[in-house]
Amino acid sequence: MTNVFVDCLRIDGSIRCPGDGGFSEVIVFGKHVRLRKDHPAIELMGRLDELEALAEWGLREIGNNEFGIIAAMTAALNTYLATGDNTWLKPVKEIISKACELDSKELGWFIPTDKATALLNLLRVKAREAERTAVKLLDYDLPINKVNELIGMLNQLNKYIAHLIFLSNVKVFRNVNDKIRALLGEGSS
Repeated sequence: MTNVFVDCLRIDGSIRCPGDGGFSEVIVFGKHVRLRKDHPAIELMGRLDELEALAEWGLREIGNNEFGIIAAMTAALNTYLATGDNTWLKPVKEIISKACELDSKELGWFIPTDKATALLNLLRVKAREAERTAVKLLDYDLPINKVNELIGMLNQLNKYIAHLIFLSNVKVFRNVNDKIRALLGEGSS
């Protein structure tokens, strides 16, 4: 068994691990780099890790296969970010392509009406966070075509999750005022 502290050193009674100084050694689009921990590539990796972990929690807690699909898509996108290998986008694109052929019941402002749909909504928000973080990568010396592809795939992941929400148990409202009234218990629910 290998210990996760295998790359740490004991120096004068203290333990020092890679990353203690605020930098991480990572691979971004196939290139080994040393980045500050607040670099958008590191932030995006973390956001994708969080999205994947929440989806895996949903898979275990609720059991709907949609959560496993979202976790797999997120793992593939994170691997694409690291490797830059377009092969990792293939399963994501196939899932999105199939989803585009299904129509939702109704679109608009919504309130989830069960635990699974509420968690899907949280995953949608996390996917949007990841997309906004990916846009920050445009300000860095990274392959623009890879960054744009990743931004597009994250946007489509967000839309895929939103699509699942509208196919699930939601109360849909025509406008935000109706939604707010319902949340305040002032209208018909």
